[in-house]
Amino acid sequence: MSTPLIIFAKAPEPGHVKTRLIPAIGKENAARLYCELLDYTLSEAMSSDCFPVYLYTAGEHNHPFLDEMMQKYSLIHREQQGTGLGERMYNALAEVGGGVLIGSDCPDITADLLTQCANVLTCKDGVFLPTEDGGYALVGVKKPHKALFEGVHWSTDRVMMQTRERLRLLNYTWKEPKVLWDLDCPEDLERYIKSRQSFTMS
Repeated sequence: MSTPLIIFAKAPEPGHVKTRLIPAIGKENAARLYCELLDYTLSEAMSSDCFPVYLYTAGEHNHPFLDEMMQKYSLIHREQQGTGLGERMYNALAEVGGGVLIGSDCPDITADLLTQCANVLTCKDGVFLPTEDGGYALVGVKKPHKALFEGVHWSTDRVMMQTRERLRLLNYTWKEPKVLWDLDCPEDLERYIKSRQSFTMS
C-alpha cells in the first residue's frame, strides 16, 4: 500500500510532554510514559500496511530517544513546519501528497486500524478516528485542503465537531471507522495501566 503515514512527536524532555499528567505523576514519569507511548505507536505504524512511514518532530529534533526510534524503526525523519498545530498538520500532509497522520498518545491505535483507515482513502476523500473527548486521534485525506485545519479550537472538545463542519463546506466524503480514547489526564492513566499493565512509576 502506498499510503503515507505521518506520526507527530516531540523530544521527550521532562516538563514538556504529557504536561497535564505532571501534577499527578511528576515530570520524569510523564516523560517516561511519553516514550512508552511513542515506541508503541511506531511499532504499530511499522506493522501496518501504510508506506512510507514518517516521523515529524518538533522541538529538539536530535534528542537521543528520537535517534533511537529512528534507528529501531527505519523511519523517514522530517521537521514540523508552521506556527500552530493545524498549520503543521496541513504542511506535513501536503508535503507527502496526502495520507494519514496520527499523534503518539492514543493507546487504542493498532496496525489493523491504521491499515483500515488507509484503505478508506481508496473510496473517500477523508478518514478520521474521533476521540471520546471530542478531538480526533487520526486524520487522513487524499488531497489536503488548508481550510480543513483553519479556525479549529485545538485541544478542546469541539475539534471533531468543527472539523465536520469544514468537511461539509468542502464537500468532502469521509468515514469515521471507530471512536478511540487518548491518554491526557490522570483518569486516562488509570485506564491505561489497567489495560496494558506495563507502565510503572519510578
